[in-house]
Amino acid sequence: MGADAGAGGRNDGASRCPSRRPLLTGNALPRRQAKVGLVTAGVGGRVVTVRVSLIGFTAGVLNGLIGIGGGVVMVPGLIEYRRASPQVAVGSSLAAMVVFSAIALLVHASASGLVIDPVWLAVVIVCGVMGSRIGTGILARLATRWLLLLFAGFVLLVSTRLLVQGLGIVVDVTHWAGSAPWWSYPAVGFASGILSGVFGIGGGGLVLLGFAVMFGLPVAEGLPLALAVNVTNALAGCVRHARAGRVLWPDVGRMIPAAVVGIALGAVLALRIPPDGLRIVFAVFFMFMAIRVARQGMRQ
Repeated sequence: MGADAGAGGRNDGASRCPSRRPLLTGNALPRRQAKVGLVTAGVGGRVVTVRVSLIGFTAGVLNGLIGIGGGVVMVPGLIEYRRASPQVAVGSSLAAMVVFSAIALLVHASASGLVIDPVWLAVVIVCGVMGSRIGTGILARLATRWLLLLFAGFVLLVSTRLLVQGLGIVVDVTHWAGSAPWWSYPAVGFASGILSGVFGIGGGGLVLLGFAVMFGLPVAEGLPLALAVNVTNALAGCVRHARAGRVLWPDVGRMIPAAVVGIALGAVLALRIPPDGLRIVFAVFFMFMAIRVARQGMRQ
């Protein structure tokens, strides 16, 4: 009450500070959907379009190159350049991810096929969908420091192991034998789904990271698996966010053309980079992501 009184006791604070736009939140989106895409049209709408397109291009490259849905780029980008709340940024990221990863999946599946038995792929996907719904619920209720730090520590540990494998520092690298233990498919799928819902990422990259480190699945051959998981996990999370009005559909549309170009570029690079080189690229990306999440956790 004291803070309200100090502000004048009225809800007209925004009118006295017209230069500061409020965050776009889920409750505001249904009434403002027509305005969302033009919120900065008078002061640089083209600049906003270029920035959003660059976000889409970068996310596309990540999808095509290492099977990453692109949430790690889209979520902070939408928060920074579109003044979206974290929940809206996550919802919009998941909506775009469904499209991006589906396109990349078609490209890689036609190039290398599926190295995972379709039955086990279905198990991973179903468990991922279940986990994603739980993760989306957690996002609305829980954003604690320990959760971020635990996630960062786990990813950093696993990606470091993949890096030393790619560099040839360890010689006891597990070689892919065409399958993994039965329990790994539901476990990895469920865990990736929870992380997808909480952090707005596809989860497919985490599935591929787990199988690559523990069972020697080559990154290039596992890209269709990662992208298939991205599509289903992102779709499950997107539906819930869309029903709550937490998706910036105009910005999703802006990102798609640039993302298609990025996917094509990333896929070409993935097919040309040697297996160990792709392991290194994949590991370095996840190490970067882990450090970033850890810094976010420390600021909580």
